[in-house]
Amino acid sequence: MPYIILIFVYRKPGLSLAAFKSHYEHSHMPLLQSIAGPHFPKTHTRRYLQRSEGNTTASPPSTESGAINANSPATVLVGTQAEFEYDAIAELTFDNEAAFQAFFALVSQGEAAERIARDEEMFSDRPKMRIVVVDDCAVTTGPMTTG
Repeated sequence: MPYIILIFVYRKPGLSLAAFKSHYEHSHMPLLQSIAGPHFPKTHTRRYLQRSEGNTTASPPSTESGAINANSPATVLVGTQAEFEYDAIAELTFDNEAAFQAFFALVSQGEAAERIARDEEMFSDRPKMRIVVVDDCAVTTGPMTTG
């Protein structure tokens, strides 16, 4: 049974959305891959919230939103801006819990942990980061179309 974790990542204050995504994709991911080697997750999917940078008219944040996203509200369909202050959700999938534990032991100790932390400080607000284990996943697909 796959072992899946979700990481809610918050952008570093003062960093643009484009710089956040660029650093995450082009610096952090290669670093993580080089450190983890064969223990890298089976998949590491990053989903970025849709935001309107420099536009506060689409969904005014008012006082409910933190300063980091005051000028870049999320495209919220249900809920409030304050509930969507994170900028990315990462989904890491491992073959099983043992594979995750091997990865976690490698990236959370010694020089590897220090290198990762230094890099995360460059693009993320680390104290706000949240990580949770997903128990189960169900997928429903749409109807088959004929071409």
